[in-house]
Amino acid sequence: MELSPVGRWADLPEDIAVAVASCLQEADVCALGGCSRSWRRACDADCIWERLFRCRWPSAVASASPVQVPQRRVKGWKALYISQHRRMAVAISNVVEFVGSSLNNESLESEYYLKAIADLALIPDIGFLDVQFFLFSRNHSAIINLIGLHYSIASLHVLPTEVSKALQAHRVAERVVCVNLVIRWFYGFRLPDEYECHRISLGELTVAEGAEFFAILNRGAVHTVFLLRISLVNVDK
Repeated sequence: MELSPVGRWADLPEDIAVAVASCLQEADVCALGGCSRSWRRACDADCIWERLFRCRWPSAVASASPVQVPQRRVKGWKALYISQHRRMAVAISNVVEFVGSSLNNESLESEYYLKAIADLALIPDIGFLDVQFFLFSRNHSAIINLIGLHYSIASLHVLPTEVSKALQAHRVAERVVCVNLVIRWFYGFRLPDEYECHRISLGELTVAEGAEFFAILNRGAVHTVFLLRISLVNVDK
């Protein structure tokens, strides 16, 4: 009697199943591993998680390898991956909590914004996938998304086109941020307050017109005092 399609997939030789799983990313590997016990065995293969670890944290490989640090008694690359992922989650959540505690009526002053960028840079081995996992989430406000976007381009030197794809994939590209500048000083002279408002979507920040916006953010409060006022665009269908 002919096997069902499900049966045929479950009966694949283990080396072929491992080869299939090796073509997938983290979330897909985990999902596939939940299909059956045979797929779970294949998806737990050390070679799969070593590849995922090396791709996500290349600079951490030497210090994390089970061969290099047997005294840690960590069994295999999957356990190392999970451990590193959790460390990143804690470190980045500290930055997110700092931003949340610094918000005032959904506004963030420049010094706190720039401090959040600097604090991310202090996290060892942080990479673009970490930004996507923890900062591009729709569960966070647009200002957290913006900090992740800014850090990716300015500090991780990720191509804007790649950042744009990630924003689209996480459905946050259409969110809008508004930078309100209150210009008060010019070469030591106190001026009447002058207000400027720059409104732009996160997606637009990854193209040429975003360069001026980032220049304003990087300048911070040297000659201006500005607040980031966040407005969200509902992209749910």
